[in-house]
Amino acid sequence: MIVRLEDPADRDDAIEVERRAFDSNEEPAIVETIRDEPGAFALVAEEEGRIVGHVQMSPATVGDSGVLALGPIGILPERQRRGIGSALVRAVLDEARARGWVAAIVIGGPDFYSRFGFEPGADYGLRNPFAGVYPGGFVIKEEDFMVAPLGEGVPELRGPVRWHPAFGQGPEPVEGTTVGA
Repeated sequence: MIVRLEDPADRDDAIEVERRAFDSNEEPAIVETIRDEPGAFALVAEEEGRIVGHVQMSPATVGDSGVLALGPIGILPERQRRGIGSALVRAVLDEARARGWVAAIVIGGPDFYSRFGFEPGADYGLRNPFAGVYPGGFVIKEEDFMVAPLGEGVPELRGPVRWHPAFGQGPEPVEGTTVGA
């Protein structure tokens, strides 16, 4: 497997990976919207000339500090649970460091992302703006918002957390439900 920067020729295949990974058009639409934003970049995982994984990074902010948001990240369903996602996360964080970014944020499972240096956003005094119970029973927990310092000199991260507008805030949470830390 080769993990490398996404080339323009990879774009259609990367979108198809995201579509198949999530069985949705939402994540591909996010990628299409953010991929050409200043500071955004993506990596792909390639096996035998075929794109099997994709991870997108895009600029975000925490208060006045610029950070990168990790996601979407998609792996072809038949290639999941084989280390491709882990390889993409490690490589994309290395690329972010090399580009001089000080921190990355993600919404995802702590059991997976903590092994790459992600820490609970609550450890930084930050709240998960996506936390809640959504229609259909989909739950985003407070602890699913995580921060990865990418080097020395990480600024104090304080203030509202803002992803690119393409991420929205997801569907409106179901009234009367909250998910605490």
